[in-house]
Amino acid sequence: MKGHVEENFVKDGKGYRTNYYGNVLTGSGTRNGESGKPWRGFDPTAKGRHWAIPGAVVEDIDEDLSALSQHGKLDRIFELGYIEIVEGQAWPIYNRHLKPSDGQALPDIWAYQPYTNGTVFNSDAGIDEDVRWLSTRDKERLGYPTQKPQALLERMINASSNPNDIVLDPFCGCGTTIHAAQKQGRQWIGIDITYIAINLIKTRLADAFGDRIEFEERGQPTAYEEAKELARLDKWQFQQWALSLIKSRPLREGEGKGADRGVDGMLYFYESKEKREKILVQVKGGSVQRSDVATLLGDVNNQKFIGGILIALEKPTKPMREEAADAGRYKSKLWHERDYPRIQMLTIEGLLNGTDRVDAPPQMNPFAKAEIEAGEQPKQTPLLET
Repeated sequence: MKGHVEENFVKDGKGYRTNYYGNVLTGSGTRNGESGKPWRGFDPTAKGRHWAIPGAVVEDIDEDLSALSQHGKLDRIFELGYIEIVEGQAWPIYNRHLKPSDGQALPDIWAYQPYTNGTVFNSDAGIDEDVRWLSTRDKERLGYPTQKPQALLERMINASSNPNDIVLDPFCGCGTTIHAAQKQGRQWIGIDITYIAINLIKTRLADAFGDRIEFEERGQPTAYEEAKELARLDKWQFQQWALSLIKSRPLREGEGKGADRGVDGMLYFYESKEKREKILVQVKGGSVQRSDVATLLGDVNNQKFIGGILIALEKPTKPMREEAADAGRYKSKLWHERDYPRIQMLTIEGLLNGTDRVDAPPQMNPFAKAEIEAGEQPKQTPLLET
């Protein structure tokens, strides 16, 4: 603890040093050999003691002194500056500076201790404040009710693995373990059953590490027939995956099953620091027709979205495209005063092969920047999805 060190140690230009005075370099009882003879004017035998160098002192030196005699060891420790001889003092004084490895080992229980701010060296935070449970307003919050503090996972990873070891998280959720492993220079494998989790992790990694991170992704459809099969097997997972193709924020699972009011996902863009516009996204895994475009436009108008996007497994008909074109366009003043279509229709096949793209202002926030992790990042083992 900082208070204990400041009270019991002396601060100098090199940090904090011990303030030991007395018989720390001697043991009780006399000896007939060299350990009982005077050294540099100090006679231990006269005081019923003998020279006895504690093992902790030898460890501090980090040299092999085993071949030296007892006086030879004392001479070497004195040469290295660990022993100070002060005129008039009854014994030589042993000095050493505190090292980062000194102090109490990390205990088994990690729990934030309120009102301990400033008691730990090199930090104004309280004891274990970095691993305290996330508050509802914490910046780390990503919407997962069981989300853990990233610092907690970093502690666990550092305590149980070495750099370049592989960390496996078979239920990776919002990716806290993956993020912590990447930051600490570990390889990693993350597995999750939902596309919403995988897509959230991909966004999180991109925000934190940019193009300094490389990983392989498995389990998502890469061809039209695979996407069609996913739509047949699980419409909800198909919807989440389809939204990820345009980096749309999906509704949480359960939100879209019921009174979703036609909203499967949303895109956001900023018109000013205070004003953020929303684009409604709908996904259709079955047949589509002209009425779907009319319904999308109605949802956009009723819920005050700036525009709407329809992602369809099937190709839209000519009447559908005409209906979309008739919906008009909107203009963005911030983004070069361009105008954009109010209703867009994109196909899964077009998104997969790159011929279809969202025509909308950038979804980045020009008024804020995500925190970027520093340092070089290793290439990764795959991010797996089942």
